[in-house]
Amino acid sequence: MTGRSERAAAAALRAVLERTDVDAVARRMERLLRHSPECVRWARDCGTSALRRHAGLLLHWMARGTPPDSYALSELYERARECAAAGQPLDGGLLFHRRAARVFWDAVLGLATEEERVHLDGWNGQGQRHLDSYLDMVVRMFTRAYADHADLPSAQGDRRASTLFDRLCAQLPLTVEDQERAARLGFDPAVPYVPFVVLLDTSAPAERAGLAARLRSAGALAFVEDVRVTGLTGPAFDWSAFLADRRLTLAEGLPTGRTGLQAAVDNLRLLVAVASRSPRRGRVRVEDFLPQLLLARSPELADAVADRVFGPLTGGDRGELTATLVCLAENEFDSASTTAALHLHRNTLLYRIRQIEKLTGLDLRRHGDRTLVWLAAGWARVSSATGTFRMPT
Repeated sequence: MTGRSERAAAAALRAVLERTDVDAVARRMERLLRHSPECVRWARDCGTSALRRHAGLLLHWMARGTPPDSYALSELYERARECAAAGQPLDGGLLFHRRAARVFWDAVLGLATEEERVHLDGWNGQGQRHLDSYLDMVVRMFTRAYADHADLPSAQGDRRASTLFDRLCAQLPLTVEDQERAARLGFDPAVPYVPFVVLLDTSAPAERAGLAARLRSAGALAFVEDVRVTGLTGPAFDWSAFLADRRLTLAEGLPTGRTGLQAAVDNLRLLVAVASRSPRRGRVRVEDFLPQLLLARSPELADAVADRVFGPLTGGDRGELTATLVCLAENEFDSASTTAALHLHRNTLLYRIRQIEKLTGLDLRRHGDRTLVWLAAGWARVSSATGTFRMPT
């Protein structure tokens, strides 16, 4: 290829990359990442906005040859520090970014026209080198951020508490090191234990780290676990000062020995995830959310119910029908309440109901079909908190 033809090909490639819609790439990346179970939580926490930022940096680098500047690197470092403070494992973050880089190019190719793809296909090798360089940069930023976070006193307390907690749940014999950890944390390792999981609404990682530190100062074994604070207390622990924060959701188990500890904590994690999708705050109990917990305990059946109800409404411009059906269930199929909530005319609602019934084969006047819709809508709310299912759009 002559120098002139090489320059023409490079210019055509830059033109394709520069007119690529970054928002569309990010949305496509998010959809592709949903098929990777180990990336579901990271994709949910990262969100479309962060994926858009990564996609924008890569597209700019590929089109202009300009790598991310110090400001972009600083943003990436701060994001990594937030992940470290939230208790998210370093390996999980690196795995997610590797998968995200892989699906980035698939998303770009998927959005290109056939004519544009000719230019892009011929550039796969050079494009891969850009992706490899970008991943090297991500690894450096994340490794440095996690190392810096590990030096903080609060992070050291978190690690001690998490290590001791895991050993207690695994019913391992308490070693001299375990006794030393407990002493440094001010936690009495004698049974019985009262497991707990706490969620603090709309909190930043620093707030969750601060909450865990205050709990440890009060004698609890507490550590940050993703968006939650998890741990153990003694039976006489006083929660009143912490419950004064109206954003706090507390799920507390019964006093137990080490034998049933792991199962009790798993149940509390699920309870808090379900409760977070409701207006309830403060102390929450299993009996407050029995139907939702039953769905969460049978995810395969719950997915089948959701697919039966929402599957026929997937794709095209049917998103408003899905939203209408969910709103009907939330308002106990009362037309007046639903029209008020959706700001619709009654005739518009009736038209949508007819469309829903035609597409799904459901009869929304029948109690059995209404129950099916209510279960599907409930599962959509629950699973958006647990990351196990996404309602189709």
